[in-house]
Amino acid sequence: MKKIYTLVFLVSISILITATCQANFISANSGNYTTYLSSLTAGDTLFLASGTYINNLTLNVINGTSTQPIVITGDGNTTVFQGQVCCNTVSITQCSYLEIKNLQLDGMNQFVDAVKAEGTNGNWAHHITIENLNIINYGFDQQSVGISTKCSAWNWIIRKNKIIGAGTGMYLGNSDGTRPFVNGLIENNFIANTIGYNIEIKHQLDTVRDNFAGTAVNGITIIRYNVFTKDSKSSTGGNARPNLLVGGFPLTGWGALDYYEIYGNFFYNNPVEALFQGTGNIMLYDNIFVNHFDPAGVRAVYITPQNGVSPQNIKVFHNTIWALNSSGAIRLYNPNTSYQQYCHGNVVCAPLPITNFTDSLNNITDSYSNAGNYFLSATANINSLDLYPQSGQLTGAITPSTLFQIDTDWNKDFNDAVYDWTFRGAYSGCCVNNGWQLQLDTMPTHSQLPNSVSGLNDDGIEINIYPNPFSNTLDIKLSEQNNFIIEVTNLIGEKIFQNEFSGSEIEIDFENISAGIYFLKIKMTDKIVIRKIIKQ
Repeated sequence: MKKIYTLVFLVSISILITATCQANFISANSGNYTTYLSSLTAGDTLFLASGTYINNLTLNVINGTSTQPIVITGDGNTTVFQGQVCCNTVSITQCSYLEIKNLQLDGMNQFVDAVKAEGTNGNWAHHITIENLNIINYGFDQQSVGISTKCSAWNWIIRKNKIIGAGTGMYLGNSDGTRPFVNGLIENNFIANTIGYNIEIKHQLDTVRDNFAGTAVNGITIIRYNVFTKDSKSSTGGNARPNLLVGGFPLTGWGALDYYEIYGNFFYNNPVEALFQGTGNIMLYDNIFVNHFDPAGVRAVYITPQNGVSPQNIKVFHNTIWALNSSGAIRLYNPNTSYQQYCHGNVVCAPLPITNFTDSLNNITDSYSNAGNYFLSATANINSLDLYPQSGQLTGAITPSTLFQIDTDWNKDFNDAVYDWTFRGAYSGCCVNNGWQLQLDTMPTHSQLPNSVSGLNDDGIEINIYPNPFSNTLDIKLSEQNNFIIEVTNLIGEKIFQNEFSGSEIEIDFENISAGIYFLKIKMTDKIVIRKIIKQ
């Protein structure tokens, strides 16, 4: 049942809670923010006000905890860090449980990286969240990177960022395979018009996972709900790169059981290389791949050996592919036959649709030019593209699902609907597409409420705050029952509200506070979520 709380009552009882909460909310600006960095402690939030920051953000030995991360947040695209030739714009060394959010990073076309976990000896970075960054003008060279890890890095969340026109969008792991990127979650990002990769995750050598306890695990790296696109800025010849490339894991020891889950992504165009390339252990499902170019000798989706690792456990299912690539759409090359490779329930409209899979079941294939027979709108105009099935199309016998039930969202389609396994391709349904319109922009979080602010914590709990802006009352809904503390501060860090709650749905009356911008903090057992709210 929804409970209504008044501000006067809650403020009167918040003193006891305040005494037990020592974390600080610190407001800073471009002139003084560096003075606070070395003194940040677990649970602190450093708010960077709107303005132009001409020095970089150097984060050295800043460590929160699993229940009290340190948060550094700006005011969105109005908090702007400008790239300087001296150094990477956001530099991370020996940091953990750190969240960096809501900034614009403008590289000013300098030869630097936007965000980099530095590759210096002895460095590491774990439990880092990079969220809602707008990264622009880092395209001086193909080696200029939007988000890079060159040290051992584990348990990163890279979410809801825009990276436009960088040399490389993300480059995760060191080029020689010695400093692995482990247990990452990469979701809801938009990466466009890079010179090289939209994303590359590097291979990992045997034994490198033994160097840190956090990497001495068997894990999963999830890449979901992202939009990848490349255009005429792409390098050609020997420098041509796929939109997404994932390297292999160690063949023995820690990491040998790791796998990628790559699902719910939209890949749109690559004039010079593959849309996707990978090796090792890969679960590739519910993606949409579109390429209106035909680069010579290049497949659209290419699963092939790299750096000594052959394709191992491969499951390719429920993808929709519309590609002009005359060399083929889905190609498996030289797999390790000690493992199994499956290609089930896909729709592929392309030349040489599926090659080299010995276990290929219930796929629908046709030519590139015949795509209009199956989809609502097969057009080269992105504004009207809709690859949802027409009535009576893309169905058949039930595809057995047992093989795929290990995967996180094995039973959901591209629109997050429950999958009917009589369908083929990324969508389950026909005739009217009520989901997200395919477009070159960030994909929204699934199941968002209208006119709300929404986000997921590490356990997948969805939080909706609405309406926003609001007049007097603000509703907060969680997707499951939880115990949490809500705290509200103004722009100068004064606390105006705090109380403990239990449940999944509350309504708070803010009638007695002035109109303006505030920050609402929701503290749960293992996560702190901060949202900007506006009182009209």
